[in-house]
Amino acid sequence: MNWDAIGAVGEILGAMAVFLSLVYLASQIRAQNREYRISSVHEITEAFRQSLEVLTVPEMAQIYVKGVSNIDGLSDSERMSFIAVVQVFLRVYEEAYYQHSEQRLDDGNWVAMDTQYGDAISSTGFQQVWQLRKAYYRKEFRDYVDSLDIGGRTYKI
Repeated sequence: MNWDAIGAVGEILGAMAVFLSLVYLASQIRAQNREYRISSVHEITEAFRQSLEVLTVPEMAQIYVKGVSNIDGLSDSERMSFIAVVQVFLRVYEEAYYQHSEQRLDDGNWVAMDTQYGDAISSTGFQQVWQLRKAYYRKEFRDYVDSLDIGGRTYKI
């Protein structure tokens, strides 16, 4: 065997090693992206679950039930509590919107969340809070919420 043949074999083996390394790296990146998406869904679901926990307190549930109809019927302290609860829901919705727009939340999960949040937002109380506080949210999210067709929805507690 001469040096040229040995060099050629070395180059072939080197090229194969680089190719296999790239294949391995691509599979790792795919797996990591999948984990990011799974983590995103988990975090948003957990945030939503936590935001609902406040409604397990009977006094807060009563304020919520009154507030979804009309915040004008609430006392000042009840109004503050209702607005805080709605803003927590809206922050979770905004995060879900952002994760979906960044393709970290798949369409199936997004549609389910969007439907649920859209139903909540259709209530009079949520709409009143939205008008009071929408400037606190990202422009893209504000535009999205403002574009929702909520007229045909019926909010149910």
